[in-house]
Amino acid sequence: MRPLTHAAHKKFVQTEGWTQQRSARGKTGDHFRYSLALADGRMLFTRVSHGSGSINDPAIIAIIFREQLEVSEGAFWACVEKGTLPPRPAPQTEAPQGERLDYKLVRNLMGKVGLNEVEVGSLSREEALRRWTEYLEGGGS
Repeated sequence: MRPLTHAAHKKFVQTEGWTQQRSARGKTGDHFRYSLALADGRMLFTRVSHGSGSINDPAIIAIIFREQLEVSEGAFWACVEKGTLPPRPAPQTEAPQGERLDYKLVRNLMGKVGLNEVEVGSLSREEALRRWTEYLEGGGS
């Protein structure tokens, strides 16, 4: 497996049209954070280091491809080197109703509250905020 340079990772997300996330103050922290809304209603998230180095551990690279980017190594490099967009799920026949949930809210519901993608995807904005508030009022545990 080839090393994953930060430049190649960033080029991939920019080529595919991922959205860069920023804090309320407009800062990015130590990593660029990106999200991609898939046509099937799921949301992908990845972080790209600000540095100019690379990730050389094949196990970590495989996790990034599989869990964050949801692409094969071949599809990743085809996108970076040729601009070929990776295959993604077909759009739903009906557009999801309601507002999209904020990136941080989704991350917190999944990472801290313990909901999975399907559960978070089924929540309205009001329900998601209620679940997060209940979690915080319960002492965050």
